[in-house]
Amino acid sequence: MQNQRLGSGKATGYYGANGGLMPVLSCGAQPLAPSFLTGNGSHMVLWTSVVIHVAALCLTITANALFFAADRSQGADLAWGWALSSIIMHCLGVLGTLVATALVKDVLLAPLVNTLGGGLFLGGFLATAKLSYMHGAATPADSGENVTYNLALFFQAFGIASIVANGFCAASNKGGI
Repeated sequence: MQNQRLGSGKATGYYGANGGLMPVLSCGAQPLAPSFLTGNGSHMVLWTSVVIHVAALCLTITANALFFAADRSQGADLAWGWALSSIIMHCLGVLGTLVATALVKDVLLAPLVNTLGGGLFLGGFLATAKLSYMHGAATPADSGENVTYNLALFFQAFGIASIVANGFCAASNKGGI
């Protein structure tokens, strides 16, 4: 396989099976590399993963923004810390996955990167779950915060499942786990 090189001389995989970023926009004409976002290199899997993660991120930000707007404690309580953790960890997890997929040729061979990414996703999920539970007990079921926290959890669960499933598929393409 041909590797692309950054200005610093480091080999990268990018998204394409033969290197390069443009295969992402080729609508299936050029193969993608197996990864946490593409599974077996499928364009459909990549864009399904992107839609799931963008929906989860938007719902997480919306739920926490509604909480920040309605809360009167002005950031002095533990719930604000959980809300900030929810947003920050989820944003870093999504952006980190995009960057790691683009810059690390075989991300399955980078356990520290994967530990950090998994920790960010699971930490964001935990923070969102704590806030969802808190709002479920304190606000009506049809409140905006309650609905968006539950939808955010739903999409976060599918986002984590897609990362795991795609990782297993990419590992299988390399000859097994």
